[in-house]
Amino acid sequence: MVAEMGVIEFIEMYDFMCHRHLKVPFGPKINFIIGHNGSGKSAILTAIMICLGGKANATNRAQSLKALIREGASQAEVRLQLRNRGPDAYKPEIYGESIIIERRISKEGASGYKIKSSQGKTIATKRDELSSICDHMSIQVDNPMNVLSQDTARQFLQSSTPEEKHKFFMRGTQLHQLSMDYNIVRDCIAGMQTTIAGKKEILPELHELAKAAQARFKDSQQAITLELKVEGLKHQVAWAQIEDQEKNVKSTQEKLETMSANRPKMERKRAQEEQAIAELDEKITQLEKLADEHANSIVPNQEKKRQLEHELREKRNELKTLQDDERTINDEMKGLRDVIRGYDQQIEQEVRKLQANTHTRRVETESRIDKLLSEIDQCRRQLAEERETLATLEQQVDERRGRVEHVNAAVNRGKRELQETKERIRQLEDQKQNSLRAFGPSMPEVLQAIQEVTEKGGWRGEAPVGPLGRHVKLHEQRWAPVIESALGNVLNAFAVTTDVDRTTLFGILRRHRNSDIVLTKKIIFDYRDKEPSDRFLTINRVLDFSDEWVRRLLIDKNAIESTILVEKRSDADRITSSGRDGGFPENVTGCFTIDLIRVGDRSGGAASIMMTKYRGPPRLTANVDQEQRELEGTVRKLEDSLRYRARESQDLMAEVESKDRERIQTKRQLANLDKEIKLKTRGAEDLKETLQDDEATKLHVYEESKQQTLAQIEDIKKQYEPIAKQKQVITMEMEPLKEQILQLNESIRSQEGDGLKIRVSSGTKLDTLNREKQVHIPKVEYWNKKMEVDTAAISELQKELDMRIKYLEESTAKATEYCERVVVTATTGQLEREIKQIQDRLREQEARRGCSVEEIERDMRHKLEEYKSAKLAISQLERFVTQLKHTLHIRLSRWREFRMAMSVRTRINFGLQLSTRAYSGELSLDHSKQQMTIRVETEDQRSGKTGVSRDKDPKSLSGGEKSFSTICLLMALWDCMPCTIRCLDEFDVFMDAVNRRISMGMLIEFARQSSGVQYILITPQDASSVSPGPDVRVHRLHDPERNQQTLV
Repeated sequence: MVAEMGVIEFIEMYDFMCHRHLKVPFGPKINFIIGHNGSGKSAILTAIMICLGGKANATNRAQSLKALIREGASQAEVRLQLRNRGPDAYKPEIYGESIIIERRISKEGASGYKIKSSQGKTIATKRDELSSICDHMSIQVDNPMNVLSQDTARQFLQSSTPEEKHKFFMRGTQLHQLSMDYNIVRDCIAGMQTTIAGKKEILPELHELAKAAQARFKDSQQAITLELKVEGLKHQVAWAQIEDQEKNVKSTQEKLETMSANRPKMERKRAQEEQAIAELDEKITQLEKLADEHANSIVPNQEKKRQLEHELREKRNELKTLQDDERTINDEMKGLRDVIRGYDQQIEQEVRKLQANTHTRRVETESRIDKLLSEIDQCRRQLAEERETLATLEQQVDERRGRVEHVNAAVNRGKRELQETKERIRQLEDQKQNSLRAFGPSMPEVLQAIQEVTEKGGWRGEAPVGPLGRHVKLHEQRWAPVIESALGNVLNAFAVTTDVDRTTLFGILRRHRNSDIVLTKKIIFDYRDKEPSDRFLTINRVLDFSDEWVRRLLIDKNAIESTILVEKRSDADRITSSGRDGGFPENVTGCFTIDLIRVGDRSGGAASIMMTKYRGPPRLTANVDQEQRELEGTVRKLEDSLRYRARESQDLMAEVESKDRERIQTKRQLANLDKEIKLKTRGAEDLKETLQDDEATKLHVYEESKQQTLAQIEDIKKQYEPIAKQKQVITMEMEPLKEQILQLNESIRSQEGDGLKIRVSSGTKLDTLNREKQVHIPKVEYWNKKMEVDTAAISELQKELDMRIKYLEESTAKATEYCERVVVTATTGQLEREIKQIQDRLREQEARRGCSVEEIERDMRHKLEEYKSAKLAISQLERFVTQLKHTLHIRLSRWREFRMAMSVRTRINFGLQLSTRAYSGELSLDHSKQQMTIRVETEDQRSGKTGVSRDKDPKSLSGGEKSFSTICLLMALWDCMPCTIRCLDEFDVFMDAVNRRISMGMLIEFARQSSGVQYILITPQDASSVSPGPDVRVHRLHDPERNQQTLV
């Protein structure tokens, strides 16, 4: 069975011993490492021991760690990966399916660990964590039975004494460690017995002190009668105070009932005034709605105007296309006229040549045919070149037009951004004069109006709080753009606690056209259980609040306690998918990056949304002057950019016009070349057909060709007429569009004028209604104030009553706990005077005794308790020591049984393993003398006698016999102890071929039968007899060149 946990998956070394860089992947079962001497095989075993926490001297390769660094290097590094799977994996939720251990050694001798997860994240750097991992996985690198080098094996069999062999057996089976632990328990038992003896010596003294305190307490019983009388009087004093409080509660209840009877009348009068205000508000709303409707009536005309302007641009583009076609026709007609002139010249030439001889004419005709054919070829080549030129020009024209559109769009964006930046500078200037203008240009006036209402007592509940951003301070300015964009207009809002106050505040804000209103109860709730881990930076954690209610409002509306801020987009993607099912981590509801991107989705996924950037005046910026300087620098940059873009646009337009002219010229040239090819082709064909005709026939042909060309001119003239008519139609169609646009402009101006009149008229009516409203508002405010005063008085009285009732209930409960209710026979003062007289008498008696009765009783109880506690502690400690001795005795018995069982099992397994080579042997363990004796009996082939054997001491064995015996002993011991990794270094170096083959087979078979154990076997010999398979992996090292790279 392959191990799921605790086996090595690979080891990698840098500048370690003889290796510059070497990486060795291991299989989970059997691994052979083969190479010549000096190739660095033992360095792999040393690296495993060092990386898993072994000491340098335990490797038998160096006395200190710095001696393991490759010569010429300043440091060495070893990296090892352990498998960590299955139900018994070590902290799988932290490390994953594998654990990476790195150890770095410096030239100065210092070393350090890094323990990483399977994703490469460093989890720990302490050796304690490595020890916990090794303990959990049963890895023992310092146990010579798990990691056996050739030096250790040679010493074990050849030069070690029976005592050393026994010590090796005890250490390897961990029996020695258990023995040491039991010795510590014995020392603890001896210490506790010493403590018990010391406590028993002082126990009689404590008993005598307790008896003396009891005798003294009996002498003080005479004062108890007076104390009982004092206790009875105190009971009466307690209930006398309760009766006084009950009278006060009844008086307060009567006052509260009287004041509450007048409240309904005041509420009726206030409701009448509020109804009048509500009716006026309805009229005001209707007038404002009428003005808004008229303003919206202009929108259809403006939309129609944009459509007509678009149609007019389309007509102009069509007209331009027709003008281009007209220029092309003119060019064609000009070319045809040039052809007619050519025919006239040919006719004239033919007439002059009528008298020349016939032979001369034929020669000249053939020469002309050849010339025409040559010219046709040249024209065709030129035609192909011109077509390529035309395609290039059309591509260049389209490209430059696209660039013009891109530049013009950039110019428009730059102009808008420049205008917005200048507006922000103006807002900053206003903000410098009054910081409240950052929340709106009329915010000071709004707060002044709110203060006036507050002074008049016009708020039903809490006075409005706002703007909310006024109570917020940002202590990390780099997050200002993100937070202002995320919170938006909420920072400009106001908060009220009643619906009536919202109506009042709405009237103030509507006059100044400013801010939103949040209606909520003033509750300071606890939000800490909704916050994410402290490793996340939330909006709430970068803000300071002067009003905790404002913090709760932003938590309720914007979830600032669970919205995290992350600088890098890559980190944000990783965090927002690190929670359950690939979603947000616990208590995280949103994530913003510093470059204004909202990342992630609560249900999982990698959604990213660009935030709308806040472009108003800075509300969270501490240094307004710095912000203004930066904006002024931005203005200069934008102006320079606009000038550059304007020049770029002009240059591109000039290039477009130039390329467009070249394109038109090329099209004309193409038409001329095409016609020229047709004419010359026809001319060559005519010359070929008329070579045998007389000259009169040629003249006739030229005349016909001329007539055909004239006919083409007439056809082209016919094409020109539709174009001219179409131009006229488009021109006529453009006129109504222009007229309609002019009419719409007049209509829009007229509507805007009417709207201005309506706004002026509505403003007059609104002023009148507002004045009427102002008449009723003071009355409402009067009744509100009167009711508030009355409410405050009732509230105070109710609070006083509640406090008195609560105090009465608490006092009654305390009095009841103190004693049952008694009949009070006198006033509180009389009772207190009588108590004082009795207490004076008790103090006189106490002065004679030297202390009070209570002190005597406390002293007696204390000494009795001290004696009983000491006696109980001794008894408990004695029982614990007895139980511990019994437990230790049982454990020692089991330890001896376990030692005996392991001894027997090892002795039997050792004999069985030797028998595979027809050897026999004896392993004797004398635990009383702490000795282990090994005898091996081999078949003596050199004696010449068949069947004769000789009993040998390990020192007299041959090299192969020693190595074979070592393997047999190790397998016998391995069968007695658990471990996930077992290593043998050069186990067969002294074996002959037969011993090596048998040992290899034994090891492989033993390893296959072992469940969950990985074997690493190092040998310098040829392992051709080992066949790699699914559970056997062979790693062959190159010859020693000291530059070994990654091992395949």
